[in-house]
Amino acid sequence: MMILVISLILDVVAIVFVVLTVPETIVMLLTATVLLLAAVLIASILVGTHYTVDQTTLKIVSGPIRLRVDLGDINSVKATRNPLSSPALSLDRLMINYGKNRKVMVSPADKRGFLKAIGQELEN
Repeated sequence: MMILVISLILDVVAIVFVVLTVPETIVMLLTATVLLLAAVLIASILVGTHYTVDQTTLKIVSGPIRLRVDLGDINSVKATRNPLSSPALSLDRLMINYGKNRKVMVSPADKRGFLKAIGQELEN
């Protein structure tokens, strides 16, 4: 999460820098727009990452990412610190293996409660 916060801060600083220093209006507007879109994406990931469990489905939301996993399709759950991109705000993650060779990593604040909600135990 810290990397995302730092990225957002640097993005905002870059927007201010571009607006104050780029003399050509069109270049400044295009650059500032791209940087602003990146800032919105980062903010939506920071604020919008959450996991919802109902009786049959795990719903994963992280910025523009929307994923549904049927609870009956979950094969195993393992603890991991894998840094690959995923809808998780921490490196303290759970790797959910589901379906045929599908995986997703999540980082719920309450791992025990999450595991109980999805009806799984942590695999060694």
